[in-house]
Amino acid sequence: MPLYEYFCPTCEHRFDKLQPMSATGADCPNCEQPARRALSVFASITRGGSGEMDFSPMPPMGGGGCCGAGGCGCGH
Repeated sequence: MPLYEYFCPTCEHRFDKLQPMSATGADCPNCEQPARRALSVFASITRGGSGEMDFSPMPPMGGGGCCGAGGCGCGH
């Protein structure tokens, strides 16, 4: 089951919830109002040369849409 991150627009509380992929949403545990699923940053875990774990966010990915990386052919 994936861990989803939620944001409550009513009380501005952020929380995580372990849910099946078929779940449609969650209520805020703070105020019990409907919360919205938030976009979260994917973190990669790698083992460095010294054997220590490195918990760092992945680098930003290049765009491909209009004016992102020239993928649209507009010449920018």
